[in-house]
Amino acid sequence: MRFVTPRAKTPPISFWMNMKPTTLSSDQQIRWVARRMEARLRREMPQQWGTAIDIVMPKKPVASAIGAEWSRWDIERVDAMRAFEWEHHDILHWAVDDGEVCARARRCAGTVDDMLNGHALPMSRQDRLDVVLDYCDRVGVDKPVAQTPEGLIARALNEQWWRRALRRKVARTVELAAIKLAVVHHKNGGYASDEACRRRIDQNQRNADLLKRVKMRNEAGQVYSLAELAALSPSNRDIRRGELMTRIRGCEEYADANGHQGLFLTLTCPSRYHAVLSGGKSRWAKPRKNDKFEGDSPRDAQKWLCNMWAKARAKMARKGIQAYGFRVAEPHHDGCPHWHALLWFHTPEQAQQAQQIISGYWLSDAGDEAGAVRNRCKFIAMTRGGAAGYVAKYVAKNIGAEDGGDVGVGQHTDTIDGFEHVMDTREFKGWQRVDAWASIWGIRQFQAIGQPSVTVWREMRRVTKDQIDRAQLRLDFGDTAAVKAWYACQKFGEGPSAIKASWDRYVRAQGGMCKKRRDWMLRTATRVTEGCTNVYGETITRKTVVGVETRIGHWLVSRRQAWKSCAGEAEQDKAQRAALGRPWTRFNNCTARITREPLRQLTHGDLPWPKVHDTDEILPLASKKPPPAPPAEPIYVIAGERTTFRMPDPGIAAAAALIRQAEVRPPAAAAAVPAPRAIDDIASPEFAAFAARVKAGAARLRALAAASH
Repeated sequence: MRFVTPRAKTPPISFWMNMKPTTLSSDQQIRWVARRMEARLRREMPQQWGTAIDIVMPKKPVASAIGAEWSRWDIERVDAMRAFEWEHHDILHWAVDDGEVCARARRCAGTVDDMLNGHALPMSRQDRLDVVLDYCDRVGVDKPVAQTPEGLIARALNEQWWRRALRRKVARTVELAAIKLAVVHHKNGGYASDEACRRRIDQNQRNADLLKRVKMRNEAGQVYSLAELAALSPSNRDIRRGELMTRIRGCEEYADANGHQGLFLTLTCPSRYHAVLSGGKSRWAKPRKNDKFEGDSPRDAQKWLCNMWAKARAKMARKGIQAYGFRVAEPHHDGCPHWHALLWFHTPEQAQQAQQIISGYWLSDAGDEAGAVRNRCKFIAMTRGGAAGYVAKYVAKNIGAEDGGDVGVGQHTDTIDGFEHVMDTREFKGWQRVDAWASIWGIRQFQAIGQPSVTVWREMRRVTKDQIDRAQLRLDFGDTAAVKAWYACQKFGEGPSAIKASWDRYVRAQGGMCKKRRDWMLRTATRVTEGCTNVYGETITRKTVVGVETRIGHWLVSRRQAWKSCAGEAEQDKAQRAALGRPWTRFNNCTARITREPLRQLTHGDLPWPKVHDTDEILPLASKKPPPAPPAEPIYVIAGERTTFRMPDPGIAAAAALIRQAEVRPPAAAAAVPAPRAIDDIASPEFAAFAARVKAGAARLRALAAASH
């Protein structure tokens, strides 16, 4: 692995004539060197960078030029290519395919292993940590993120971790170089370079092949591939787009029912984040480099937008202004991000105040540059109805169909300086370029603001009807909200008369918009498993979402199947899976293993779990059974009165008196005392043996007392 070291601003002085022995004439050697250098440079760099090479190349002489002009042109070509290669030497080092990335990851993991374990002298933990951090810094990748120093070192020894780190490094380094070279613009594809789109498509293909190979089996014996399971989740683009449309429509219905004011925002970055200008107000204008561009990546521009939004949101919260809606992040034609947001406010006055606050923060940075007031922030007041169509347009064109189609929206177009430009260029569609752009720079495209958890919505769609029936019988606090939310999340019937799921009714069941997380009626039920070990040897606490929890602490379990990997299992058709899915024992319908019902009965008895919504204090465990009550004293009747006093037994009283006399008088005198004849059982042999044992015990007690003194 080669390290990235600081380099001089100009290439070293060397003679290109030394590239080949001087067996040719001077003009022929110059021409040979120029052709070989250009062929090698265009072969090593991405194909789309050819336009950048053409820009730095000197103008070719006319055909009627004499030999001296051609020789001078060849010399200028060599000098331009040497300067370009020197300036972008590190970029060309990282412009490699995925096979080379995997090979470098293997070499990096082996190098770290040799530095840590390839010598006999022991190293302290701090020395090992310093070696790993220094190596990551010299290679140019971000250091591992771990909970412990041992976990950080284990990641640096893992080839899979190096693959992920180097893939991210390669993609972002090469794409940023393409942006700086003005390769990314609407005339050449836009949003992302062709190389970035190829990398993203190859990555998706690798992931799809992996999902098809991995087989999983559930408790019922059904075998699925991960690709089949992923097709039923929001990772499916069709499901993801439909869910977003449902949520947008529900927000609009909630706003119209409550008379809230809608506001559509378009927020952009300062000019220094834009690498390429459109070139002019003409459809055929040629894009040109922006002289104000400072070399920042789209990820840096996204951080600027997030920072400004955090300031504006905090000020709105201080003034009591609440907003809810959606935010969409989109790229400009040169890759710089901008935001579209559809927000609803409680009153028009709050919408006006929010507009002033957002404009103030967005114009606080370079607000005096040309076009900042006109283009940095744009606001459109929404009338009743039709507001969701503004955001739905961006959702439809940025999330393609699962089969690769355009979802019925036609060609992907972008408006630049008032003219529509088609972004479906060459073999890549517009939504593929947007997807590659978001993946490379780690930008979240769609984000909900001020709304309840969508995870609870998804879990409620998996909750079975029998649990809702039991919740209706309990009638506890929170169960009513769970019942309403469940009916809001489900679809009933088919065809035009079907009752569709409603995000509006789900929000009302949760308690409304713009609430804190702890104030909503439902939240996810999480099973916590402590003491787990990950692949890097770290002890972690694993949290798994298993359903929905009400405010009173009741669980509605949604995921009732346990899955295990089953490599080599045979394929199953739909009929076999349906037959295996029928419950043949009560275990399939048992939720006690997930809700921890046996543990609750063991530790809490008939009491419920502690109410986690009310306090964070760790409550002591209640006893399994209440302590037994003291026995009731018997009631006696003495002289006509009811009392708990018990008259002593005459025989026992006489025996006690005899024992006291035996302990006080000497043995001779005690023998002369006549025994009482009034009680017959005292003179019995049994009583005599009992009295002897009592006297022997008294003698031993006196001996022990004397020894202690």
